[in-house]
Amino acid sequence: MTDVIDEQKDFGFARVYGIELKYSKKPKLDRDLLYAKMEAYTGQVEQSATGDNKDPKLAVWEANEAEEKEMLHFFHLNYQVQYTDGAIPAQTSLMEVDHRSADQYATAIQQAWHWPEAAQALEGCHYSLMLTDLMSSGLEPKARLQLLTGTLRAILETAPCEAIYFRESDKLVEPGAYLAAVEQGAILYGAMNIRFYNVEGTGSGRREGLMDSLGLAALGIPDVQCHFYDLEPGEVAGQLTDIAYYLFDQGDIIDDGETIGFTEEMRWRCEHQYALAAPHRVVLDIDPGEPYYAGRQGHAE
Repeated sequence: MTDVIDEQKDFGFARVYGIELKYSKKPKLDRDLLYAKMEAYTGQVEQSATGDNKDPKLAVWEANEAEEKEMLHFFHLNYQVQYTDGAIPAQTSLMEVDHRSADQYATAIQQAWHWPEAAQALEGCHYSLMLTDLMSSGLEPKARLQLLTGTLRAILETAPCEAIYFRESDKLVEPGAYLAAVEQGAILYGAMNIRFYNVEGTGSGRREGLMDSLGLAALGIPDVQCHFYDLEPGEVAGQLTDIAYYLFDQGDIIDDGETIGFTEEMRWRCEHQYALAAPHRVVLDIDPGEPYYAGRQGHAE
């Protein structure tokens, strides 16, 4: 088991996935509404494991009133994870966690190109809930993210928050924008962060950049990365997003040395490497060809 865990850490895989919901004040959770939303997005709901429903699709455990912090634990009976000794339901938990100030999200704020008001929104937050999944890492990536997305949607539509922080992608998203994106099919909107870094001090004398995705490796799929000269960051971001969605839809099916392209002119060579930018994880490095590539495919350490 230790070898398996070490291998997953080396890849960047998240055995437990975390999503933080940031509030200006403590939210009031309407249990009936929450369970109705859960039923709509994750399957038929039973409020306890001993109810009258003979074929429940979701069971809920609630912390008793004596508990200091609120906690709900969901058993998603229609998301079964197969193990050697049998199947168990995937689970998610919603719990109160200690609040963290805005300066604790510095790296996410630095890469929040999609939401310039992220820091300001965090400054107004004083309460946090954490959504995590448990015993769910054995699900296929699509099913796992589908479950997390459905659960998160149910919570947001029950108790709207001011900001959402995806721990595995180090990404802050505006709740309304997230719900709109998911509704339009952009399921990776929060789970994947496209990051950009200006690379300086290499002596190349050229405009050098590094762009990567963060979040796919946590689901068991390589992230994507491109180290380049003189390309427009917006165009590279669009290409990496398309490639990332292709990997998410099809799986890790691109072999080292193969090329990928969405036009006749675009033939970018691919190779699995370790990421140039933290955290440590496996990425699919993309070579846009001469004179644009600034990396070293074939020399990954």
